[in-house]
Amino acid sequence: MPPVATNPLPSTTLHLVRKFGVAFFWAFVFGGLLAPIAWYRLQRTELGEDPRWHAVLRLWVERLEWATYDWRARELGAASERVDDVVLVTVDEETMVNARESERPEWAMRPWPRELMGQLVDQALKEGASLVVVDESLADVSPHRFTQGRGENRKGDDELFADYLEKNAGKVILGFEWSGRQRRLPERALLPYLVKVADVGTPAAALPVVQRVLTRQVPAWVEEAGDRRLVWAGASSEAKGRELAAALDVPGSAVLRPLTPGDDAWAVNREWLARQLATVKVVGLDVDALPRAVSLDVPVPPLLTGKAGLGAISELADADRVVRATPLLVAGTERDGRRVSMGAVALQAAMRLAETTELKVTDGRLEVGKFSVPIDAQGFLVLRFSDDEASAGSRGPMKRAIPAWRLLVNRRDDEAARGVRHHDNELSGRVVVFADERGDEGRRVQTPVGAMSRAAITAQTIVDLLRSQGIQRVPPELDLWLTVIFAFVGAVLALAWSSLVRRPGWLAWVVTIAVVAALYALVARQMLVSQQRWVAMATPLLACALTFFASLGYARALEQSLREFVVRALGGAVRADVFRKVERDLARLHPERRELTIYVSDIEGFTAVAQEKDPEDVVQALREYLTEMTPVIVDSAGHVDKYLGDGLMCFWGAPVELPTQAAVACEAALEMRDKFEAKREAWEKALGRSLFMRAGIETGPTVVGEMGTIHRINYTVMGEPVATAFRLEALAKRYGAAILVGEEVVVEAGEGFRFRQVDLLRLGRASAPVKIFELIGREEDSKTEAGWLMDFEKALIAWRERRFTDALAGFKALAEARPKDMVVARYVRRCQHYAVRGPADTWDGVYDGPSDD
Repeated sequence: MPPVATNPLPSTTLHLVRKFGVAFFWAFVFGGLLAPIAWYRLQRTELGEDPRWHAVLRLWVERLEWATYDWRARELGAASERVDDVVLVTVDEETMVNARESERPEWAMRPWPRELMGQLVDQALKEGASLVVVDESLADVSPHRFTQGRGENRKGDDELFADYLEKNAGKVILGFEWSGRQRRLPERALLPYLVKVADVGTPAAALPVVQRVLTRQVPAWVEEAGDRRLVWAGASSEAKGRELAAALDVPGSAVLRPLTPGDDAWAVNREWLARQLATVKVVGLDVDALPRAVSLDVPVPPLLTGKAGLGAISELADADRVVRATPLLVAGTERDGRRVSMGAVALQAAMRLAETTELKVTDGRLEVGKFSVPIDAQGFLVLRFSDDEASAGSRGPMKRAIPAWRLLVNRRDDEAARGVRHHDNELSGRVVVFADERGDEGRRVQTPVGAMSRAAITAQTIVDLLRSQGIQRVPPELDLWLTVIFAFVGAVLALAWSSLVRRPGWLAWVVTIAVVAALYALVARQMLVSQQRWVAMATPLLACALTFFASLGYARALEQSLREFVVRALGGAVRADVFRKVERDLARLHPERRELTIYVSDIEGFTAVAQEKDPEDVVQALREYLTEMTPVIVDSAGHVDKYLGDGLMCFWGAPVELPTQAAVACEAALEMRDKFEAKREAWEKALGRSLFMRAGIETGPTVVGEMGTIHRINYTVMGEPVATAFRLEALAKRYGAAILVGEEVVVEAGEGFRFRQVDLLRLGRASAPVKIFELIGREEDSKTEAGWLMDFEKALIAWRERRFTDALAGFKALAEARPKDMVVARYVRRCQHYAVRGPADTWDGVYDGPSDD
């Protein structure tokens, strides 16, 4: 059984559905893979020595995110200004060069005496500093312990520093380092006796007593007896216990008792003491989520007086060894296993300046009195650096860093009562961060804006706190939805590329993703610069790119098959924009009823040429003719239906609608006529025959669409206007006209062209007479024709009104002026016939006399 006609469009629709399905399948796959990574952000606690596989994958993605954030952080720094709220005072190379040449040998010591550090602190406060933060580890006993004083009144170097802390109580913050790993615990001395040092009512009252005990390098115990706190000190004997009680100014007789195993629960050390001094109460924060400070390197006991604030120092780097955030709070463990939160040195400084001890976390922001900064669940503040590049020196992103030497010189000026200081350090109302930048003490860490010292990071943290600024990561659900959305954006882009662009190369694909990434990067950058909000870039862009490339191959293959179908249906003679519109909407090829303008042409005399000349010459001439005509049709949004030997059939108004199709068809017909006339002489010479191009144009309702069988399909048209156009082309020779058109064409074409009515005929199955017209030319190009056309119209009106004598006179006058006008000659013969023998009374204007050919 032969194949039956079929419409292949349903199968192309199925291809489109499959293309969309595969693209969105990949969107679900990559969106579903990366969205959980965006939601479950990598926690620092997951980066142990042996992280799980999913942590490794999330770390890889997070590294990409960190890289994008570092760029944005530098952009934010470039849009910022260095501020002078915090000033770094450093023991740097300038200080040491000058100290070695001074008359004070202790100024050139390494490490510096603690007393000298106390003098620097005191001098900074004298010059107007509001607070001094000592960003140094003071965990070791000063090597200059007994260099000062005489006899029984001599004081150690640490005690001398403590005197300055006492003098400037509440204006100094000391730092201590901490670690998340358990270190080896020191062995406690075996002291069999305990001497009672104090019986106090509150835990806070026990702290200075414990500090005095520990300062004497004696173990201490704090026993909880109901609502009382009993402080005990260890002694090797009863006699030693009484001596210790006297040295500690214990009133009354010394109370001693043996040490029991149960006393181990009440043992305290300087870490315990430092933990009590550094503990802060925070409302709205889960202490268990904070970084755990297992081991503390706290200052020596003489400095734990409570007169100076105490805070944690750290520069915890991410897995790529870059510091982007700093913990404002860390968790310590009490004797009973309870977790307590300890403030960082920068947070302790902000609390002192805000004159508050109350901390509260609300909507992801830590409120410190009048200050408020964004903080994550682990207590980290993402730093907002004040510049896009850290300075090569010690000041990092800060506006100023002052060599400690200048404070020493000013102190010497004050001691000498000179009344004037060498240097105006402009410290009034500012926070001073003191640090030793020599050797290992001045080790630098990497940040998004470059390498800087730990003290510079502390200073930047204080600036962020005082200015209530910092970077806040958007909620994870927003990153999740962005990842899902961009996965579908990648799918849509792949569909768009495969549907709208013909044969894009890999470079175009890469450029597309690069443009999307650049646009999204600009948005993400703007959010960070203007709102200090960190929105994910890695997971959305990865989801977009992976979906795009995975979908594009399959989508392109399906789209290519659809293109091939459209090419088979429309042929190659289609304007690019028309092809794209059809490709975007294949429904345009569905058969439908639509008003079109049909054009049919033929070359009179070419058939004889085909019989006489060599086939190659005939084909070559025909190819030249069609090559000249086809671009005129295509460029005017027409569709070449078929080549009919030396004939040509085309139409306007489908597959893309064209409101001015009749006018466009007339313009194209005139242009083809002009091109033919320009080449006519050369073709006639080559072929040895006279050639004339005849054409017919008609506008009307037709059936147009994709038609054919499984073997061959074609986008074509059928209907009465098609038959009429063929009839008009055949009649053109009879009337000696180049282009004949129907009445509907004249009406639709408008006033831009000149027509003349040629005749009134009954064509085909039409019962009513049909007017046919000759297309003379364009309105502006045929002004010289206006005169005789008006005379022709007058004569034709007389003909219609049965005034044949008047009509004959008019047509004869035209015949004398236009002897080659076959239409005029025809009407002369008709008028002569009707002048003798008129038509019937029922005459409808159609000539019914003898042949006038």
